[in-house]
Amino acid sequence: MPLMANDGATEDNVEVIQVRGIRASQEANLNAKRFANAVVDVVTAEDVGKFPDKNVAESLSRITGVGVSREFGEGEKITIRGASSATNRTLLNGQTIATADWFILDAPGRSFNYTMLPSALISDLEVYKSPMARIDEGSIGGTVILRTRRPLNLEANTLNLGVEMQYTETSKKWDPQLSGLYSWKNDDETFGVLISAMRQDRDFVRQGFEVLGWPDNPALEQKIPSHIGVARFQQKRERETVFASFQFAPSHEWDITFNALNSKVDADNQNSNWLIFVNNDAASLGGITSIDNSVVAGSVAEGGTSAFNFINRVASTETRSLDLDINYSGDNFEIHAQVGSTRAKGGTLRETSWEYGAATGYNFDLRGSTPSASTDVDATDGSQFNAGWIWGGEKPTSDRENYAQFDLTFPVQAGAFTDIHTGVKYRAAKRTQDRIAYSWHGPNTLGDASLAPDWPVYLQYIFDTCPTMADCGLTQGTHNINAVVNGNMTQQMAHNRARMEEIAFVGLNGVPADYARSLILDENWAVEEDITALYLQGDFEGDNYRGNIGVRYVDTRQTSGGYEFSGDSWGFLTIDRDWLTPAELAWVEQKNNYREILPSFNLAYDLADDTILRFGAARVMARQNWNDISTSITYGSLNVAQPTGTASNPHLKPQIADQFDVAYEWYFNPQSVLAATLFYKRIKSYRSFSTFVDQRYWEEGDQMVDVTFTRPENGPGGSTKGLELTYQQAFGEHFGVVANYTYTDAKRSEARNPNLPGSGLVEGTSDHMVNLTAYYETDLFSARLMYNYRTEWYKGLHFNGSELWNDSYGQLDASFTYNVSNNISLAFEAINLTNEQVVEYNTNKARVFSIYENGRRYVAGIRVAF
Repeated sequence: MPLMANDGATEDNVEVIQVRGIRASQEANLNAKRFANAVVDVVTAEDVGKFPDKNVAESLSRITGVGVSREFGEGEKITIRGASSATNRTLLNGQTIATADWFILDAPGRSFNYTMLPSALISDLEVYKSPMARIDEGSIGGTVILRTRRPLNLEANTLNLGVEMQYTETSKKWDPQLSGLYSWKNDDETFGVLISAMRQDRDFVRQGFEVLGWPDNPALEQKIPSHIGVARFQQKRERETVFASFQFAPSHEWDITFNALNSKVDADNQNSNWLIFVNNDAASLGGITSIDNSVVAGSVAEGGTSAFNFINRVASTETRSLDLDINYSGDNFEIHAQVGSTRAKGGTLRETSWEYGAATGYNFDLRGSTPSASTDVDATDGSQFNAGWIWGGEKPTSDRENYAQFDLTFPVQAGAFTDIHTGVKYRAAKRTQDRIAYSWHGPNTLGDASLAPDWPVYLQYIFDTCPTMADCGLTQGTHNINAVVNGNMTQQMAHNRARMEEIAFVGLNGVPADYARSLILDENWAVEEDITALYLQGDFEGDNYRGNIGVRYVDTRQTSGGYEFSGDSWGFLTIDRDWLTPAELAWVEQKNNYREILPSFNLAYDLADDTILRFGAARVMARQNWNDISTSITYGSLNVAQPTGTASNPHLKPQIADQFDVAYEWYFNPQSVLAATLFYKRIKSYRSFSTFVDQRYWEEGDQMVDVTFTRPENGPGGSTKGLELTYQQAFGEHFGVVANYTYTDAKRSEARNPNLPGSGLVEGTSDHMVNLTAYYETDLFSARLMYNYRTEWYKGLHFNGSELWNDSYGQLDASFTYNVSNNISLAFEAINLTNEQVVEYNTNKARVFSIYENGRRYVAGIRVAF
């Protein structure tokens, strides 16, 4: 049967609460937490279709121990108790949700991207921090279970409509957000149908300052910026979600529910980056200032390398899930069966990137909170920038899982034991990535060789016809990049995306466009994973205590496939013409199997009617990221000094941890709690990294270059310990406050090695996290202020192989609701009122990686409910 937060509680103990409004939602959250048989936190919708935040991840960030990433202005991925997003699972109605990231730089992982799932779809969510044998394995920090509504739980002909407009400060545009829910059931309440649909648009602009790497420069004997750039990312995001639930309960014994979900995000985006190549010009660099053996300021008098990168991408992601949930309650047993399938596809479906460059003098200074960068060349004058190169391609990904589980529960009278749960679950998953490169310089791309006699390919024809950015309509005016940087690099030309895509994919002056399509063999892979799990759990209860003890056995069988090939075609296989074909080519698969036994124990002891002492102990596991266990090998730009890349390892074993929890909870009135939790995790093995050097073909330079690759390995373990404090109280009839604090101390047994990126570091851990919420609510009006803060955290390796950190981040949000009547309400929300910056750096804060401003967002709307 489906897990509930109050699993194991008796009916007499559970309060029945009609949830509507902030105070009722907070009371429901505490009610579920109080009577749970594990360490659980809960967030409940304030009404049908009305979750506390527009984004589920933002609501999760208000829970003790949960951190959230906001690289693109919205909560996307979460960490729990110092465990990275890849080592925490998110389940929808108890099952996996397939996901395929749209962003080309994202590596396929096990993290769930919460931007895929509208919050209006969710009735409540639970965060299990101490596991039970009945819950799916796969989380080190915690398991998030999202639940959707069922039609037989709602009144017949329930209707909710929402119309909102969102204003994004960085794009200066208003975007519509529409939602609707209708639920019907027959008079006998044996059959019901619920349909929910949402449409959300968002014009998003992110402007920022970037350093693309911090390599060690042998001549200078210190770290130096590889590139320094002022970037502008722009995206038109369109999300459409449809959810349907059909519920059939012909008798008190049977309950059958079929859910169908389809969520699609069109995420076309473009990026412009005005770059100076500092490491390439290291020999000419003067006026150097260094901090901690890192070059943070300098200048090049003349002839320095610079370029504009204009990148245009067609991207999307789509998730589909079908789920059949069957429950039967007999006189002395309960049966639960669930079967389903989830599919996702997406990624970058087409890309064209243009680079035009200029020789120039420049200077930069990365010191202080606002860096500066200026060039001698006028970046608003396209005639100063000459043709360099055009590249592009595709990076589609897919994710799928079929699952089936059978659970049996029967009551017992064996000492303190009251119920026995047992079951089996089978999951068959497959994750794939394709990578195709476009080559406008490929053979037979130009029908008339006389159009480009020096090099008869379409690329050369483009460059002969459009020798500078001022030609062929490649630009459309100028703009001032509103980034956190001083100097004239913010003054830039604006590229004409439509014209670039027309030239690349349609043609130029009547000459048809053509390009070769070639597989990048190292980056095409597939991983299959078959998981069989068996569990046995006993629930017990006595005077003043309750809990559960159980064990879960898990068998995992992985098969990683990729190409093995000779080096005579530089790692490419042309698929649309006769060009690049390796003499030796084979699809090779590697096996990786392992079995784990995962015991768990939870105890709740009532010190008094309003006070609970909890204890939990368990062994947990998290499987490695899909990309890490693939055969993938990727690398960045090859036109730079000391290029870098990353490689995978199909033989990685899972991360294992033994964990312990002790919690004290005092519920001093129905809407109030004071709680403290101590947690400790002994990690058996963290992911470590090693490096190796291999050669790759640089097309533009027509030569092989050495690339330093970083590969993951199973390394030494470590420990995570921490403290969670929670205070929640309602004051009088209208006011209330929710506050929590989390301290996390995560350490690895591995020593820090400056020559081994990532050594000794734990991903996703902030030492301190704070949440503060204050609210006021009457029958007519409600208001809420919410502040979320976390100290700096290590995010893992950058795509260039360097260590990537996120600086401390704090965000203030506000929401207001006015009830015009019992059926109509007006709402206003303000997100990121403090306009907090996202600042990333390379281990030492002097080595800045990026500074982004995502801006404020405002949402105004009307909601109608019947």
